[in-house]
Amino acid sequence: MKVFVCPVCGHIEFGVAPQYCPICHVPAEKFIQNDNVFKDAEAKSKEAAIKHIPAITINQKCGLIPESACTDVTVRIGKTLHPMEEKHYIVFIDCYIDYKFVSRMYLSPGVNAAGCFHIKYTGAKVTIVELCNVHGHWMAEADLA
Repeated sequence: MKVFVCPVCGHIEFGVAPQYCPICHVPAEKFIQNDNVFKDAEAKSKEAAIKHIPAITINQKCGLIPESACTDVTVRIGKTLHPMEEKHYIVFIDCYIDYKFVSRMYLSPGVNAAGCFHIKYTGAKVTIVELCNVHGHWMAEADLA
């Protein structure tokens, strides 16, 4: 699959570059195709995977919005929780449904490298992409029931 990276904000698009970045509005022609962006991150540090691959948990009953058809997609960055220090931290966690961007969560030092997305979709694939300021982009996927 083709992967396009926004050179300004780090947003990832799958398949084709968008007309404009949904985060910072950079035009499509500025996006850089890098189909190996996730492999490049892993190559930087083989032992880094344990602290970078997003761990996704799907909870069919939403804890925040129980009156609505909603699924909690909780994300923890790393089997060993990723550090959130001034010099090494997770910049953002992005959520995609069937490879279409739906939401971004910004993080900064002082919070844990984790979060939750409240999803209305069912029967789809959720893809989580995170950006470490030192080790680059990492990705994981799970199926929504």
